Order: sequence, then C-alpha cells, then structure tokens
Amino acid sequence: MAKIIRIPQHLTLSDRRAITLTLPEFFLRALEHRLTEVNDGATPDEEVTLEQLVEIDLANSLSLADVAHLEREVPGISAAVSRWLEEIE
Repeated sequence: MAKIIRIPQHLTLSDRRAITLTLPEFFLRALEHRLTEVNDGATPDEEVTLEQLVEIDLANSLSLADVAHLEREVPGISAAVSRWLEEIE
C-alpha cells in the first residue's frame, strides 16, 4: 500500500499539486477506454484530459455528507469544494 504524505502547510485547499501514482495496467486501460468514450464526438474545446477525468471521478466519490464530515477534520474544505464547483461550470 502507498504511504500517505502530509500536505505542506503553506498550500491552500484550492491549490493544485502534482502527484505520482503507480497503478495496475488494467486500471490504466480502463481509464484510457473511458477517456476515449467521453471524448467520442467532442469538439477540441469539449475534450477532457485524463487528469480532468480522474478529478471528476474523484469528485463524484464524495457526497455532501462526506464533505460535511471532513469539514471538522479539514477546516475550509467545504469552501474549497464550492469554489471548485464554480470553476468547472
């Protein structure tokens, strides 16, 4: 299992940070397949990148209850999620 690395304190919850993941090949193939399906028939302006697809999938895994619960442990996460939702509209 991967070790979770502490987030540097100088970063805000809306900052972006690059990470490296090592995944089984079948996950990568599944992501590539989904990406092809999502972009099928899309104009260049509508095309989704792999990073955007993963970000959307991760966002879909969080419920409002999850965010509310996390707010106690990670103050400001609700506001960061709200800002993110406004940006993607």
